[in-house]
Amino acid sequence: MLVKTLIPKMFHRRLLVLLLLVSAGAAPLAAQLANLSIVRGDELRRQAESRLVRSVQTPTVRGRVLDRKGRVLAQDRPSYDLAVTYPAITGDWARAAAREAARRSAGSGWAGLGPEGRARLTERFLPPFQAHADQAWNRLAEAAGVSRPELEVRRDEVIRRVEARQKHITEQRLKAELAVWAERGETPDARESRAIQRRAEEPIAERTQAHVLVSRVTDQVGFECRRLAEETSSVPLPGEDDRLRQANAEAFADVDLIPGLVVRDSGDREYPFESLVVSLDRSQFPSPLRSDEPLAVEVEGVAVHVLGTMRDRVYGSVEEEREGRLVRTVGDAERRDAYLLANPADRQRAYEGLGVDLGSYRDGDRVGATGVERSEELTLRGLRGYLTTHLDTGAREALPARPGGDVHLALDIMLQARVQAIMTPQAGLASVQPWHKQESATKPVGSPLNGAAVVLDVETGDVLAMVSMPSPGRSRLRTEMADLLKDEVNTPLVNRATGKYYTPGSIVKPLLLCEAVKRGNFSLSQTIDCTGHLFENRPTQFRCWIYKRFQQTHTAFLNHEPTAEEAIMVSCNIFFFTLGQRMGPGGVIDSYEAFHVGKTFDLGVGGEVGGRLGFRSDAQDYGMQLWDAIQMGIGQGPVTWTPMHAASAYATIVRGGVYVPPRVITSRRRPEPEDLGIPSGAIDAAMAGLSGSVNDRSGTGHHIMVADAQGNEHQEPVFEIPGVRVWGKTGTATAPRIVINDPDGPNGPLKGQIAEEGDHSWFVVLVGRDRPRFVVSVVVDYGGSGGKVSGPICAQIVRALIEEGYL
Repeated sequence: MLVKTLIPKMFHRRLLVLLLLVSAGAAPLAAQLANLSIVRGDELRRQAESRLVRSVQTPTVRGRVLDRKGRVLAQDRPSYDLAVTYPAITGDWARAAAREAARRSAGSGWAGLGPEGRARLTERFLPPFQAHADQAWNRLAEAAGVSRPELEVRRDEVIRRVEARQKHITEQRLKAELAVWAERGETPDARESRAIQRRAEEPIAERTQAHVLVSRVTDQVGFECRRLAEETSSVPLPGEDDRLRQANAEAFADVDLIPGLVVRDSGDREYPFESLVVSLDRSQFPSPLRSDEPLAVEVEGVAVHVLGTMRDRVYGSVEEEREGRLVRTVGDAERRDAYLLANPADRQRAYEGLGVDLGSYRDGDRVGATGVERSEELTLRGLRGYLTTHLDTGAREALPARPGGDVHLALDIMLQARVQAIMTPQAGLASVQPWHKQESATKPVGSPLNGAAVVLDVETGDVLAMVSMPSPGRSRLRTEMADLLKDEVNTPLVNRATGKYYTPGSIVKPLLLCEAVKRGNFSLSQTIDCTGHLFENRPTQFRCWIYKRFQQTHTAFLNHEPTAEEAIMVSCNIFFFTLGQRMGPGGVIDSYEAFHVGKTFDLGVGGEVGGRLGFRSDAQDYGMQLWDAIQMGIGQGPVTWTPMHAASAYATIVRGGVYVPPRVITSRRRPEPEDLGIPSGAIDAAMAGLSGSVNDRSGTGHHIMVADAQGNEHQEPVFEIPGVRVWGKTGTATAPRIVINDPDGPNGPLKGQIAEEGDHSWFVVLVGRDRPRFVVSVVVDYGGSGGKVSGPICAQIVRALIEEGYL
């Protein structure tokens, strides 16, 4: 009986224990299930759904650049880029594919092979994948229309560039981590040093990305390569004979026909007015060049210095040591991030709630490199589209791509082309002519003359034309860049209108008059005696040009001491030496700075220089002495500016002393106009002098002397344009000698070859029917006399304004 009672109790007790054990074992599973379904349910659901969604960014187009009349100067043309992933470029793809094939072949025994066994098996599988990769390069070269050797050169350049960047980044990472240890006063041990090295050597993004090897291919090539990129091929694996291989699918590995090939929608940048044929009317040229037959001039690189260029490479931020200090260059991505941070509305548009910047930079993207293309990069850059595909349902959601914004310029491209044609050697005005009387060993007759011209609207400050010669065409920029960079004499990549330092010469005399009157250093009721040389006992120093050439004075020439108006008309040096002497270094510096000398205009064309004053910016009066101020009174000595400064200064005088910053990009904000406080009487005197300079027979800009077939010289007016009024001033400015092939440098005893020497030729004119409406500023490098060389060029630019409907 007792036994019968104990058995059920013992059974129930064991059952209870068993249930407790089962419950204890199930508790963690239940807890995990609760965690997965309740706590992390939403997160895991999103992850699962994400695996059923594929998202890709779709291409966009860059914005256009247009001139003041709406003509398209730059636009995108659809095309394709052929890129290859970095592992395929380096050959690492073949090894990775061989390793994967070896692993599958070994199956469950792979782990037991050990490192050496796995390496041997991988080496055995490697040759067929290497052979396939080699054949793939042949296929790509044939499809792209590029030779295999050329493709290999491009491939090797990518490797060189990426590995150099990897090395640089690794060094920077190491330096940063070790600096932290040094700051703590500690030294990492061997284990930590290895960890630091591993972190420093982590691959940069470029080692995983696709890199463009062939850019801007045609639709036909792009479509064919896209087809090839989608095809696969079977690579035979080692260890099987042909009969087994035919019956055994596992004896092959399916791989991409061209491993790593990526075909990108890129778009080429097109410049419709890059090359033009301009017809020049030569009926009003100087008589030796005059003809009733128009001259057809083909100009290339129209506005290339303004519009700028593109590059097919994205730059990262770089820190490098220069002259003992660390210099940081901000890269494209960092520059964009800073822009979006400062412009929340644009940032919102770029991200669209997707968590990714649709305008971010990718390897192979085209980026503005110079000129307007660079300065307006963030405006012109478009936003990619975003296409989401739900793999379970096939449904698609598309956010369309948005093109970049358009940029409008004040430039008139047809006027620009006309001015460029006028300044070509082919037209003859910008080449050495007998009437220049400037023939030299470096510049024989017929030699081309470089220079620049600016045409400015007085009222608005709009730059209608800005020409720099020589102006290389874009084909030369692509194929001859190395030679263009080395050209120290012609410097074709420099925008002379805004980017080259020029001594101004006598064209600054009206400005100095206005400032001297404003400052009380001169009264308009005064005259100044031209004695030929400023200092009585120094006849060879501080001389007037008329005394230097003819041993005469302007006082004798005019039969009285020159007035302010007459001093400008005849360009009397003694008059303006005296003003410089009275103003002294401080006054002269203030006068030039009032007209923006020493500052750039932020035009958005790149490469601007502001000009220079004095010798040292950190010294009192910039390190200048009184004799420097005297020289600067006639635009010589320690002062430089640009043709844009000259045009802006003359426009300021016409506006009654109100400075309005010039502009090229119409959407750019400009500072408010600034009244310089110049007395109206000084403005009137300056304008009267400028009128006399080109309209009075005694003016330095009135005529040129030209010889006929018999050698007899006669006068020809520079400006004889019915219905148009002209005011202007000539200038002849000292220019630094250019020496090339100097074996031991400028301070060594050995002499180099003189490539250029002489004076720069200046002419600035104001033109209009009833009042001055436009400024034309011209400089010719090493041209000599302003009136003889730059004058006829100015006259033809005035006629170009008429041709284009401005006058």
